[in-house]
Amino acid sequence: MRIIIIKNICFFVVLLFSLSSSNIYATHLVGGDFKVTMTNNGPNSSVYDIQLRLYRDDVNGIVSMPSSVTIGIYQLGTNNLQTIKTLYLNNGNGTIVPLGDPCFTPNPSVFRIEEGVYNGLTPVTLPNFSMGYYLHYETCCRNGLVDNLLNPTSDGISILAIIPDPGLGQNSTPDFGSYPNDAYFCVNNTKFFTWPVTEPDGDSLVFSLVPPLDDGTNPNNGNSAPGGGAYPFYPSCNYAPGYNQFNSIGGSPQMSINSATGEITACPSIFGYFAFAVRVEEYRNGVKIGEVRRDAQYKSEACVLANPPSISINDDPNSSSLDTFSVDVYVKDSICFDIEVITNDPLDSLYLKLTSTTFDLQGSYMQPVAYASGNTNFIYQDWNNIIGDSVFFNLNLNNSGYFGTTGDLFMRYCWEAPCEGIDSTFFINMDSYSVDCSGYNQVIKELSVNVNKKPAPTCLDIPSNISVSLEDTMCIDLYAEDTLNFSDTLSIEPFSGNFDFDSSFVPPFYNNSSGEYYYENFNDSIGNTVSMVGYSHVGNVSSAVQKVALRFCWVTDCDDVFQKEFDLNYRAFSTVCGSDTALASSHVTVEPPTGEIKDIPNIFTPNSDGVNDTYKLAGKDDPCYDVMEVKIYNRWGQLIYTSQDPNFEWDGTFEDGKQCGEGVYLVIMDGTFGSTYDDDGNRISNPVRDEFWIHLLK
Repeated sequence: MRIIIIKNICFFVVLLFSLSSSNIYATHLVGGDFKVTMTNNGPNSSVYDIQLRLYRDDVNGIVSMPSSVTIGIYQLGTNNLQTIKTLYLNNGNGTIVPLGDPCFTPNPSVFRIEEGVYNGLTPVTLPNFSMGYYLHYETCCRNGLVDNLLNPTSDGISILAIIPDPGLGQNSTPDFGSYPNDAYFCVNNTKFFTWPVTEPDGDSLVFSLVPPLDDGTNPNNGNSAPGGGAYPFYPSCNYAPGYNQFNSIGGSPQMSINSATGEITACPSIFGYFAFAVRVEEYRNGVKIGEVRRDAQYKSEACVLANPPSISINDDPNSSSLDTFSVDVYVKDSICFDIEVITNDPLDSLYLKLTSTTFDLQGSYMQPVAYASGNTNFIYQDWNNIIGDSVFFNLNLNNSGYFGTTGDLFMRYCWEAPCEGIDSTFFINMDSYSVDCSGYNQVIKELSVNVNKKPAPTCLDIPSNISVSLEDTMCIDLYAEDTLNFSDTLSIEPFSGNFDFDSSFVPPFYNNSSGEYYYENFNDSIGNTVSMVGYSHVGNVSSAVQKVALRFCWVTDCDDVFQKEFDLNYRAFSTVCGSDTALASSHVTVEPPTGEIKDIPNIFTPNSDGVNDTYKLAGKDDPCYDVMEVKIYNRWGQLIYTSQDPNFEWDGTFEDGKQCGEGVYLVIMDGTFGSTYDDDGNRISNPVRDEFWIHLLK
């Protein structure tokens, strides 16, 4: 919420009131508030009815409500007295506020609050004044039993109200309403309460907790004195050690107020009396125009409380605090809902009825086990999915379709999310009520079950780019796992338009003792073994339960070189309906072989000395592209050697192995040798076509 701080405040009227010292001392006031109603808005002045409500401790108070009080009305900004006004008690001698509810009533001999309502016999006319007015009423002293104030018997009480310049237009103050019947705290029980504040003019209201105000020093205008100093013009009461404006009653959670709704949260941890004050500020068009305050004193008691049931699901703390609770489940997953209905009193009767137009309640209900033969007690085991944790309960009541019991109530529903329920929501209405001192306490919650697609399997360690060379041995290990459903069957399928996975598939080993299949040194990690349950391999698809692995290996050949590059694709998927598929791919780049040719030798010495014993081409061929035809003749034109191999080697013999003599021989070559490649992988051939004589020496 936006908080607006207004400087140089204008158009305010403040009303402060205090009981006259002559007949209010020792009355033990416990609070009060002020209501100002504009009955006529004129061009130069406006008419107001003023009402003051005072509250006193009727048990410990010594003096009764005064028959009349006098309040002062002052100019805001100058503190000049505008007028004083006498108000008269108009509800007899005061009336007792009825405290309590059907479950608990405070002991009236210990704690009893009297309300006095004061009105003027005639209205008050206030002239237009740009700064506005404030009203003041004060008296001494407070109840000496107050625990959170430092000196309660020395502290007085001031009731303060601020109204704007009458020239602003129609405006009445917010009205706190009657003193509530539940004006007490319950020790160690969080209380949520809202005073019935109404705003007659439709202005915006901002609520806050503020320190109670002490009285002024010299009430020289009846039961009132002009303020002094900064806003709020009168001193605040000092808190006792351990208490402050933001922790005014102790306990946990600390006392707080919703600034927009005025709902107060309080949970004192000790018995006692606590003074506090609530301020309600009026805003019109974003500008603060006034405020009223209620000063109050509550006693903390050992209450007997109404016990509305609390519904929780699978022991999730959020489920008990929310009216609607949502659960996400994957299709074909099994889930159990352990529903627990409890109250603070084991003697209360509890009832629960579940209804749904989409969820199969009858088919999914898990009947509890009878604790013993002839016994009406039942048992659920492994409650909230905690092994060994069991709950015992009685289920001997039935009322209009409700399951019923005395004490806590437990119900279990187990369900498998159907395939036809993908992307659907199933709603379950839970209607529960308890019967206790306050009658029927009903709680209605809605459980929504959202059925989602099974997420894609987790795929690990798949290289996205692979570079290989001719005759490299390449292995790829694929792995997929379902981390949510351990009974799910997963599959991996590699596919490619130009790769032979069948011939490259490497089957896993089989463990005879466990019946599992496994791969060793998976992902090139020594000692890393992946085992698979329920393994099968059909076509290119490997499958197993919960986790599956696949290995394929190949040696790069010239066919791969000719392709230059290609893609290997993989998909991992579940057999569960509607599951997403995980896709991945590897882009394979084949580095071509690089050839080289050197000068063609013209002498060789086949004498078995290990040096230059054969005649061959020097350099390195391209085995995928180079071709060569070689013919060698003696000087008489006789063909003595021929080869189609670019890597030929002639050892200086005839085809029958007979040694050739020293001399010259004619070599005729036709082909390519030592091809190279450009930057784009295109072949640059190196043709070899020649006739030349070589010398054979020994």
